[in-house]
Amino acid sequence: MKKNYFFAKLFAAVITFTLTNFFSAQTYCNPSYSSGCTSWRITQVTIPSASFDNTFASGTCTSGRDRTSVTVNLSTGTSYAINVTTVGWIACGMAIDFNKDGDFDDTGETLFLPGYIASDTQTYSGNFTIPTSVASGNYRMRVWNRLANSANGTPADSPCGAYNYGTWTDYTANIGTLATSEVTKISSKIYPNPVSDLLTIEGKNIIESVEIYDMNGKLLKTVSAKSETVSVKLSDLAPGTYFAKVNDHKADQKIKFIKK
Repeated sequence: MKKNYFFAKLFAAVITFTLTNFFSAQTYCNPSYSSGCTSWRITQVTIPSASFDNTFASGTCTSGRDRTSVTVNLSTGTSYAINVTTVGWIACGMAIDFNKDGDFDDTGETLFLPGYIASDTQTYSGNFTIPTSVASGNYRMRVWNRLANSANGTPADSPCGAYNYGTWTDYTANIGTLATSEVTKISSKIYPNPVSDLLTIEGKNIIESVEIYDMNGKLLKTVSAKSETVSVKLSDLAPGTYFAKVNDHKADQKIKFIKK
């Protein structure tokens, strides 16, 4: 009898736990598009330095696209370039739900909100940075259409607003911290090291940008390059140990150096 009672209690506990987790799962607000998205939609999202490139087949159109099975790996304190291609005289935006409350309307959650460009096919480009205050973990990232034919939604520019044309897509952003332990084997040359003023980086490939971090992983400065040789002025930095993140088309490299 006691054995049956034990299994009954265990079964009840399992059911309670399962139902509790089921009903407490986060639900998300979604934008609406009253006139659909046949000719007004997102066709590609890329974050090059994170090796993220997500495309949609020609003619693909749904009111919303749940692609949370697709993950982009990002680090706090790091600046990223983002490119979103659209068709149909329409703009876009990108946001991450950092506090996991089911919306994207909290301060600092909208990371990319370019102005409308009057063009049928357009690639919107910009940069965003993951705040250093964000804890490591998985977050929902949304890319959505706005400003179709320059008309805004209600609320204006909201990732959950009501619009006339467009679509939206959700991904999973896996966010970690950029720590000193992430320094990688390098193919670029860096000199002088130690350095007092001007740091020079020579790469085997075209360098897109160089980012300078302190030993806590805080981004201090970014230099755009598009050259095999880049010079970074460091006279404004206090003496200490830093590292440079070198971004090129092949891979990202993290190189430690000393400022004297």
